[in-house]
Amino acid sequence: MRDDNDTRNLPEDTSIGEPTDLAHRTGTGLPATRRELARVSGDMLDHLDKIRIEGLEVFANHGVYPAENELGQKFAVSAVLFTDTRRAGETDDLASSIDYGAVCHTIDAHLRSHTFKLIEAVAESLAARLLAEYPRIVAVRLRIEKPWAPIGLPLTSVSVEIERTR
Repeated sequence: MRDDNDTRNLPEDTSIGEPTDLAHRTGTGLPATRRELARVSGDMLDHLDKIRIEGLEVFANHGVYPAENELGQKFAVSAVLFTDTRRAGETDDLASSIDYGAVCHTIDAHLRSHTFKLIEAVAESLAARLLAEYPRIVAVRLRIEKPWAPIGLPLTSVSVEIERTR
């Protein structure tokens, strides 16, 4: 559920003349403006909290071969949602966090309602949707596994893992 007030009450930019690289919330490592929020570095991700979803099973129709698109197959999706959970932890209020149940249903619906040839495209499209739909997600790491990949050899799974930030 998107909360239009969920821009963390950040101003659009810093004061005129103030260096934007210095605009960070004290003690959190998070940007102080929405413009800075768009430029999240790897160092910032190390300081964020993480909500993990592991091995969500979705039956969908993705693959290079026509039979994969017609018959479908199982995919396992794991996600790391980078966010700040402090307020949710202090208030015990779901509205201050990311509803991981809703995220799971979004993942399921997205994979079922689209058809891609490559799991790389599945991951890219899903990352864009999660970042657009859940403003509290600062960055997302996705792993899309295809345990029944038709390669003609025994294997546990083939997967793609990506990380995308705002």
